[in-house]
Amino acid sequence: MGNTDADRLKDYLTLITRKHGGIEPIRNMLEERTKAGGDSGLESMPGDTDETRLAKSGLEAIELGRDPSEGELYGLEAIILPDLRPAIDIVDNTFTVTHPLWRRLSDDAAIRTRIEGVIPSIGRIELPGNNKYPYGGTGFVVGDGLLMTNRHVAEIFSKGLGDRRLAFIDGARAAIDFKREQGRPTGPMLDVVRVVMIHPYWDMAILAVNGLPATAKPLKLSLSDARDLTGHDIFAIGYPAFDPRNPSDVQNDVMAGRYGVKRLQPGELQGGITTSSFGKMVPAATHDCSTLGGNSGSAILDLDSGEVMGLHFGGLYQKQNYAVPAYELSRDSRVIAAGVQFAGPPSGGANDWGDWWQRADGAELVANGADPTVSGTGDTASGATANAASSVTIKQEREVGRIVLPLRITISVDLDDQKAVVVASESVSADNAGMTESARAPFRDTDFSTRKGYDAHFLNDPSQEALLAPVEVAMPQAADASVLARTLTGSDTLHYENFSIKMHAQRRLALITASNVTKAPELKRPESGRDYTRRGLSGLGESDQELWFTDPRLDEALQIPDVFFTRDRKAFDKGHIVRRDDVAWGATYDQLRRANGDTYHVTNCSPQVAGFNRAASGHENWGDLENCVLAEAANERLCVFAGPVLDPSDEVFTGVGDGRTVLRAKIPSRYWKVITSRVADGIAAYGFMLEQDLADVDFEFAVPAEFVPAMYPIADIERLAGVRFDEQVRKADQYETVRGTEVGLHAGTRRKKMAAGGPAQPARTQK
Repeated sequence: MGNTDADRLKDYLTLITRKHGGIEPIRNMLEERTKAGGDSGLESMPGDTDETRLAKSGLEAIELGRDPSEGELYGLEAIILPDLRPAIDIVDNTFTVTHPLWRRLSDDAAIRTRIEGVIPSIGRIELPGNNKYPYGGTGFVVGDGLLMTNRHVAEIFSKGLGDRRLAFIDGARAAIDFKREQGRPTGPMLDVVRVVMIHPYWDMAILAVNGLPATAKPLKLSLSDARDLTGHDIFAIGYPAFDPRNPSDVQNDVMAGRYGVKRLQPGELQGGITTSSFGKMVPAATHDCSTLGGNSGSAILDLDSGEVMGLHFGGLYQKQNYAVPAYELSRDSRVIAAGVQFAGPPSGGANDWGDWWQRADGAELVANGADPTVSGTGDTASGATANAASSVTIKQEREVGRIVLPLRITISVDLDDQKAVVVASESVSADNAGMTESARAPFRDTDFSTRKGYDAHFLNDPSQEALLAPVEVAMPQAADASVLARTLTGSDTLHYENFSIKMHAQRRLALITASNVTKAPELKRPESGRDYTRRGLSGLGESDQELWFTDPRLDEALQIPDVFFTRDRKAFDKGHIVRRDDVAWGATYDQLRRANGDTYHVTNCSPQVAGFNRAASGHENWGDLENCVLAEAANERLCVFAGPVLDPSDEVFTGVGDGRTVLRAKIPSRYWKVITSRVADGIAAYGFMLEQDLADVDFEFAVPAEFVPAMYPIADIERLAGVRFDEQVRKADQYETVRGTEVGLHAGTRRKKMAAGGPAQPARTQK
């Protein structure tokens, strides 16, 4: 594919004009439009206009092998592309097509009957009470009381992975409306009562709903592989929404300015492609229907049979749209067992993602505090009541007594055989023995000779070598290297397990942190039978308070001690800049535990207002940004850079230092984070900023009830934070791209950018 706008347009025209005999019929279509003065049955622009003339000259330019001018490119996009792939209103479960390239959809009685037969089975996924999203996407009936949609749609209102322990997010609801047609009243909304499946490999989910109307019959999934049927006529039915990722003028032409209503969108299959989805590369089918954001979860249907060829899950403007091949779902025994109907006997049996199911099963058990190596079965959770109790048979250990001595020993009893089990833990000071609450340092490894720190080549997952070219993501640098603290050996970087830190000498806080982050279960829980809870990794008891420690490789005068936080009149929390859970991974339990302990160095601590560090939902205020990025990534690895914005105007807090000395420290009011991921075509980088409100009183800080991170251009973060990113990271900034907008939408972030020479301003909505 070409790199320039002209190349892109030529590639796209070639892609979607093959069925119509190339460019010549398109030129004839434009001639007819001009002669008819706009009454040619085309559904977008009028006849003899500047745009029409520019489109004609643009076509001539392409045929002569020269690049169209900017005006000609505009004319082609504004007229031809909407006309080739229209979006047709569905009203009262029927439609009329006047478009000359697609009239047979109306004129051929068999085709019309086939399309009208599936329309009542496709509806809009509603989100009652959700103030962030007007609706979730599209869904369609695939079995007795079963709907199919995208995983990324279901995750708006539910949580979990797999088919055993799924639940609705607290307070969230979902429903389906099979109407939502232009100019017609809405139909009854049927509540989703259960989340049946969130597929761990494909972007697919299955939902249960009661009371489906008799007209909403299950659509049959095809056993033919859509990836082998390039050029085959298809159609999508869905609810396209205005999509800020795409040009507004082209969208308005295609959709006639009407969004969120039921549309028929014809097109063709375009073969297969390997693309990124939820931290992996998947072999998707592609198509060229004029789908937009609200089409997530649309069925891609065979025009000849009415069978479902695929499940639409995304795409790139004027490039390709992606679908989960129905053929692949017929190879999944769990999808078959869920009750999904196919056009014939599905094969089931072996497939290429069995290990992803095993990982999902393990994650389900981990979430319930069990050992993921122990198998079990359980009921699927209902939406209204979240998880019901599962009938899982698991060996359990229950703590029945604890004796606190200078050496802490935990005595447990195995409920199956009643044998006493002694769990080893680290020694503690006898001075603190018997205290109901005491400050103790978490387990840590003081031998720093093994620490390699941040790895710039981490995104090169060995399992993806055959699919992805190697990349390198260098650690950011200080814009002014003179502000950095030097270690006792003269280095400006402290290396820990899976992360590194550069300290600001004057502020005694991290200026830059760089972390290697993974969600891979084999690295998050490398050895069975180990305690991976926060308490288990740290070796602390229920009443123990975490005591953070200074780094012996750096002068203590360059670090803010733990006592500053413990005697601060409860104004601040000790906030991890490098998140403990992000870097607590390893090939062995010892490596993972070492990484966990390293995060408790005060070099990784930044004073954060207590309410800022503890979100009401129990999640960190950064939310699940990493998870949103992973949804667009090609593997489960991230490189994460973060730090406070050390503004000279930050408020000064007077607290206690070592030896009860007075310690004055400026408190950052903003924090930045840049997340980089592996994508099919290189790397992608996403920049965010989060603010805490510091009222100008000594320590009674007014804290907003909710913090919402904002997406920022990486260049703005550089200016605000005094850091410099590698040129590759700058070029990979997704702020103005489809991926960036998608991540921002999923994460619920605002979009801001700095005004030229001034403070940050809300960004205009992309159109």
